[in-house]
Amino acid sequence: MFYFWKMARAVGAMYEPVQPDPDWIIGKYALMNVRVMVRNGHTEIDPQSWRIPYQWQGYHYQNHDDEPFMLLVNSGGGFVEGDVSHFHATVEDNARVLFTTTASSKFYKCPAGEISREIVDVVVGENALVELMPDEAIPFATRRVHRINRVALRESSRLFATDMISAGRVHYGDGEIFHFDSLTSEFEILVDGRPVALDRIVAPDRAGVDALSRLWRGYLHMANVFAYASDLPPDIENAIHEASQDVEGCSIGVSRIGNLITTRVLATETWQAHEAIYNIWSVLRPSLAGKPAEPIRKS
Repeated sequence: MFYFWKMARAVGAMYEPVQPDPDWIIGKYALMNVRVMVRNGHTEIDPQSWRIPYQWQGYHYQNHDDEPFMLLVNSGGGFVEGDVSHFHATVEDNARVLFTTTASSKFYKCPAGEISREIVDVVVGENALVELMPDEAIPFATRRVHRINRVALRESSRLFATDMISAGRVHYGDGEIFHFDSLTSEFEILVDGRPVALDRIVAPDRAGVDALSRLWRGYLHMANVFAYASDLPPDIENAIHEASQDVEGCSIGVSRIGNLITTRVLATETWQAHEAIYNIWSVLRPSLAGKPAEPIRKS
């Protein structure tokens, strides 16, 4: 059994860096532990440990303020049979950070049928801000994929997070649309240990994948956008809905329960989903981070 299945779901357990299992094979189990803290008057990121194919390449201050941007680099380029990646971040009180990736998560075509896993755990302290904005996950044909995203907040934390999945290599040859063998994907948000959001896809076999295709109603990309803060303005969800309508080829729904706003985006093309996400970020970021949205530089 993999180590991450042994982890307790309690918030306290998620604060601890993930220790590699002695049985892990070098190169197949990517691991990155980082600690984000306020130091010298601004937020800095310390790499506590990492394991190839994850690579530590530092961070930068794109907005020229106190919020670092960190690009998560997986030098393997993608997942093959049985590969696992696990990113664990502890964001301390009053820190501000943006996490993104250098490219999409590609789950390559493999005939043996082993499951590849992608895990992200982020623990956020008091009055801290996390912007978690990875690129999309792309399951190739015949792949079996398991994805887990868990974010543990405090009531005073702030969060903007995205999670996007594509239906495969939709423009490859004749297309590989919904040709993967299985997909399990979940995004969980806790506030002071209490679950406030759990979005889960369970397509354990080809019948489940076919059902997922029908649920997407002809769209080829699905993105969820989550925002949490204790002081989000009244009716900001209506502004999100209005801004999202500017993107053609998308179906978008916005809901709000208390301090949590969830937006679901279904899109025909990747760029349409990305544009819709950016529009949502443009509405929410001034309230969450006190500054406007700007395109993220990845080179």
